[in-house]
Order: sequence, then structure tokens, then C-alpha cells
Amino acid sequence: MLPLSSRPPRGYILLAVMLLLAALVLLVALAQQRAGDEGLTANRERSEAQARALAEAGLERTRAYLGELLARDVDLDRALDPGLDTDCLTLPALGGVTWDDHLPPFADSQPVTVSSSGRDYLRVLADEGAEGAYFVRIDDNDDDAQDSMLLSPATSNNPIGNCLEGPVLGPLRDNPVRDRDGMVWVTVIGVHPGTSLEGNDARVTLRVLVGPGEPAGIIAGGTVRMSGAAHVCGPFGDVVATGSVEGGCLCGAACSSGPFWNACVQGEACIAQAGGSMCSATSGRGPGTEVCEAGVSVPPPPRVSAWDVTNAPLDCTGAPCLPFYYLRLDEGAAQARLYGWSYSACHSPRSAPRVCSPADCPTCWVLLDANTQNEPMGISLSHADPGLRNPSPSVTIPGARAPRVWLADGSGGFRSGSGSCDAGDTALYPGTTGFGRRDVRNVWFEYFPESAATPLPRGVWFVEGNVRFRSAGTPSCAALQADPTYSASIIATGSIVHEAGLISLRPASPKGVVLLAGRDLVMRGAQSRVLTCGTSAAVMVHEQVVMGGDSHVEAQLVAENASTCDAEVVGEAVQMSGSATVAVPQFPPVPAGPPLRVRLQSESTH
Repeated sequence: MLPLSSRPPRGYILLAVMLLLAALVLLVALAQQRAGDEGLTANRERSEAQARALAEAGLERTRAYLGELLARDVDLDRALDPGLDTDCLTLPALGGVTWDDHLPPFADSQPVTVSSSGRDYLRVLADEGAEGAYFVRIDDNDDDAQDSMLLSPATSNNPIGNCLEGPVLGPLRDNPVRDRDGMVWVTVIGVHPGTSLEGNDARVTLRVLVGPGEPAGIIAGGTVRMSGAAHVCGPFGDVVATGSVEGGCLCGAACSSGPFWNACVQGEACIAQAGGSMCSATSGRGPGTEVCEAGVSVPPPPRVSAWDVTNAPLDCTGAPCLPFYYLRLDEGAAQARLYGWSYSACHSPRSAPRVCSPADCPTCWVLLDANTQNEPMGISLSHADPGLRNPSPSVTIPGARAPRVWLADGSGGFRSGSGSCDAGDTALYPGTTGFGRRDVRNVWFEYFPESAATPLPRGVWFVEGNVRFRSAGTPSCAALQADPTYSASIIATGSIVHEAGLISLRPASPKGVVLLAGRDLVMRGAQSRVLTCGTSAAVMVHEQVVMGGDSHVEAQLVAENASTCDAEVVGEAVQMSGSATVAVPQFPPVPAGPPLRVRLQSESTH
């Protein structure tokens, strides 16, 4: 028998084995925990990615919806109060709040109230078979404190339920269910894998301020050619063209050739961006200041159509209303006819998909007694006639005692472009022969007042045919100051030719348009000028523009260059020569590119 001191220490060996086993078990557990944590992290990351994708899809869908609203309305009131049925009498509190306020009208959705905030969101589940959902809400950007004439068309334009807007509310009040500047906050929350905002599922929140696109003084769907001493003036004289920008001077003090009215009095820093291979305009501000870039990505110009319903006035529920006139030639009677829109019978002229003519909507138009027995081709109308501003317009100063405004040349029939004319145009047109996409009436309506002191009666004038300014002008901007509310816009289905006379107009169309040509715009002669009296205004042309001599346009110029249906002008989108000048002193009303873009964006995860 071995002595005790030489026996192996079995107890210590057993303890060492047990400790080793415990360590192994701990290592396995730690490895499993780590694997589990990594799995949870991976799952969380996948859920966050899915939540972000859901939020982004909801944002794009909401932006598309808001873009559709802005394509028809001057603001986003209906995005905040879709039914225009909220009571604003007790602001800042709201009465009669309806479930659809601040929510887009998506069919596959459900309104929910978040208990932690009390705010309503619209919940949209992920596509069938997928997990998750997104929640969306639209809020105003507190724009009522802004005091700008640019916002006038969108201020208190939907006063139903005492919903006023603008500075009239006072400095400490804002109307959360009305919009004035076309900008709103969109909040979209993506959730995955659950469908509730109250749980611990992955959440990604996108908060985005969306609003109109960038401005530009000249927007052209093709090349802008400025030869001779042609130039652009004003702080908003940027040029954006999908083609080239050839020649010209941009906004600098040296851009001052021609008569005094064409001089750039104060040098401004303007730029030109061309999608084509050439951009050769100079800045007029000295060496090292040239900013003309070619070969860049330029958005296509906005669609220009006389029949676009957004050219029409807004609804009117009580006098004084903004008249909406329709001028046409009645070939059968050999007589010019003037109609006025009846707000009493049909309310908003924007309710139809396009401008609705008297032939399409006979109950919506009132035939006005604006002819004289001796001049059936003339239209005589008094700017001072109060009956013209009633919801159901009427002539209380008959044509025999009213000054002549328009004179038709009596040309009947219509002309059609070739088979490719406007083949890519997506605008809506009447389907009647002679009024279709390729057709324009032959008649010319000349602005032919008996006196230069006779103003064009206020309102939006829709002319079925062509318009000419050959000899007479309108009262000056100084004369118009006597009536700050005066405004007038002319929209022609055909071409507009301006050969002489000073035309001074403030835009009546809520879009900001003073002149719109459904075909071409031609300005020639030493005195062919269009002034907009310091307002934000646009001249829009469906096809091409030619400006020669000392012609002058004080407005944003938009040339879609959609086709060459009319032979009045062929070639580049904008053709300027002599000392022809486009001056843009105020913020342009028509954005370059999409009507809605992201201005600010923030993101958070949970």
C-alpha cells in the first residue's frame, strides 16, 4: 500500500475537470448569446431598412398627390382640409374638425390617432403578403405671417367656415387648415414588422418640407438664341433651356443696349444653364464673372395650353367677382360674340378637366350684349360696368354707350397642323372639329380701343383664335395705380402678335399669366412692350417666341416649344434680336421643373 503522501489528489482533479466544463459551458453560452445578439441586430437592421423603404414609398406617393393638387389649384388648401369643411371661427382653436383633415385620400388606408400625441395619421399597410406599414400626415408651414403680393391669389381663396388667411389673422395666429405659399410639411413614419406606432417595432420617420420648384426668368424647351444686343435684366433673370443658350447678355449693368427702357439699371448676378452643347451668354459684369454652363441636366419646360383649367379664375360666391370672358366669332351670324362665366350657375370654372367652352357648357356662360348695330365684328364693353362683376354677369352699360375694345377681322374656318403637330402633347382639348389638338381658328381679334385711355376690362379673357396688338396700347402702369385691384390676362388658343403699343397689365389669372399663346408669340417694332407693373407675372407660349427691334417683356418668359403647328414662327424656342429684352424684376410665378420639390428633409430612427 502506497503512503498517503504519494496518492494522486483525485478531488483536485475532479474539481479541475468541473471548472473546465463550467468554462466550456460559459463559452458556449456566450457564443450563443453573441450569435443571438448578432441575429437580433441583423433582424433589426433589416427591419429598419424595410421601415425606411416603406417611409420613402409613402413620401413619394404623397408628393405625387400634392403635385396633382398644385397642377389644378393655386395652393394646397385641400391637402390640409380636403372637404373645406372645418370651422376656423375660433382660431387658434378649430371647431368642426373632420377626420380627413391633414390626411391624403388614399383608398387602401385607415385613419388612426396616436395616443401619445393625439395626432391623426393615415395608416397604409404594406403590399399584400408583406409586413409593416407607413403612417402619413400633412401640416401647414405657418405661412400666414408672410406679407407678399405673390401670395394674394392663394390668400382667403377658400373662406368657407370662416377660414381666412394671411396677416389679417394677426401676428400670433396661424390657420393650420389653409395654405398660401404652396409649401407644406409631410411626415411619414415607416414601421416594420408591425403595423402600430405604439410598439417596439423598427421605425423610420421622414419629415419633409415640400414646395414649388426653382424659379427662372426664361424657361425654354429648346434653344434660346440672343443675337445682336438682346439681353435679360432683373434679379430673377436666370435662363434655363433644354437646348443651347446662344449669345446674349445676362443681367449685368453692361447689358444696356437700345432705348432706356431696355437698360439693366442695376447689375444682377444671373446664370444660364443649357442642356445643349453651347452656352455662350455673357454676364455683363466684367471678366471672371461668366456663369453659363452647357451640357447640364435641365428639366423639361412646364406644359403650356390655353385650355388648361388652371388658367381660369377661382370660384366666386358673391360680388365683386373676377370676370371670366370667352371671345369668339359666330361665323353663321357674321358677328363677334362675348360670353361671361356664370358663377351662380356653375361655380368654379376650374371644376372641369379643361376650360369648358360655351358650346360644351352652355348653361355656364351668359351671352353678353357687347355689340353695336353698326359694328357686328366689334366688342364694346365698359370697364366701369358693375354688372360684369356679379356672380351672374350682365351688361348694364350697353354696347352703344360703351367704348370699343376688340375688333375681329371676320376670317372664318380653321387651319390644322400636320399629322405630327402636337403629337406628344398631353393637354386636354375639345373634340369638336376645328378645336382639336391640331386645329386653330383663323379669326384674328385686334385690341382696338377707341382711346389709349380706355382700359381692357378687368378679368381673364379667353380668346378663341388669334390676338393682335397693332397700333393701340393700354393705359400705363402709372394710370393703373388709381385702381390697385385692377388685373387682366389674355389667353389665346392661337398666336399673339404684338406690333406696336405699350401694353400694361397686372395678371388676373391665379397662375400669374398675363399673356398665353396657344401657338406662337411675335413681338416686333420699336414700341412693342409688355409691362406688368412690378408684379410677379408670366408670358407663356406653347410653341416659339420671336422678339425683335426694341421689344420688351417685363415678365417671366416660358416657351414650351412643343411643336411647329403654326408657321408664324419656326426655329429655336426663343429667338431674340436687336435690343430685345426680357426683364424679370419679381419672383417668377412658374417654377422650372416639377411643380413640387423637397426643400428640407430630416430623418430619425427608433
